[in-house]
Amino acid sequence: MGKIIRNNKDLGEAIRHARKSKNLRQVDVAQKASVRQALVSELENGATTAKIDTVTRVLAALDLDLSIVPRSKTGFDPSEY
Repeated sequence: MGKIIRNNKDLGEAIRHARKSKNLRQVDVAQKASVRQALVSELENGATTAKIDTVTRVLAALDLDLSIVPRSKTGFDPSEY
């Protein structure tokens, strides 16, 4: 997949794309990750302040890993967050 995530919206789009590419419903991902379906929906809509361990469980349920890489874009734009 290889997508740069800089905010909740980017994360949500990546999660939704991965879920749909696997033909899974939100409830399927929620069950695999042991979270509520509503939380998966909130993540996909970029409208949550979920803990990182919750996010990593959802990513694992989609066979995804979280990777930290050096920022390719210089500077800091607070409007991106």
